Amino acid sequence: MQGDAYAPVSWSMGFLRAPLEVVAEGLVAWRREIHGSARGERLSGGLFANVSALEPLTAGVRPRELVVATRNREWVGLFDNGVLGGDPVSRVGYLARRLGVDGVVVVSTLDVQGGTGRRARSGSRQLQLFAPTDTYFLNYVRTISVARDGSRWRFDANGAVQDFEDVEAYRRRRVADRFTLTMLADYAAALGLKPFDPDFFTGPCVLVRNPETPPPGALVLSLRDAQRRAGIILGD
Repeated sequence: MQGDAYAPVSWSMGFLRAPLEVVAEGLVAWRREIHGSARGERLSGGLFANVSALEPLTAGVRPRELVVATRNREWVGLFDNGVLGGDPVSRVGYLARRLGVDGVVVVSTLDVQGGTGRRARSGSRQLQLFAPTDTYFLNYVRTISVARDGSRWRFDANGAVQDFEDVEAYRRRRVADRFTLTMLADYAAALGLKPFDPDFFTGPCVLVRNPETPPPGALVLSLRDAQRRAGIILGD
């Protein structure tokens, strides 16, 4: 999942330390409370066999969400059909509390300067850890991020430092090097996650649908059209 083959779906990934059925049932129940109705459909196969079930990708609403069993049966992945990328933070943060489990969010967006056939895109790498109970801020345990803000990169780290962190790297002169993609992958691996390994998302899956509809004029695109709009050139 390094690169953009399944972007924007794969730009932001959520994880909960709980069985597939527990997470799917919790998500369906929450969506029913919000929207009045929701349903889950079990699908065989892993993420890449079922990523098309999230189509069309939409702006403003997320009527389709995919809960995916992983090779590490302690964890499941969560994805949604946001046309500009997923929004797992609110989902993971809330469900971690509701289900009484740990949660993780991983974000990795390539930095693209623009040019022929592509749009400029600000790079970002983030790791966010959530607890089932209150912490220093809501239920965040630790957040680490490096992101390009205009012409500059910005590094941030908040919360309780974890044993697996390379804190010396946070002092590097070049800001973009303070939290690299390799570091993000290594930190995730220390938690039992392999978010950039396509074989990690083995399935089965549960597709959760709710009745939200996009507002008038909102973007509604296929995965491939969303990639074209973002200037993604597959094979980069």
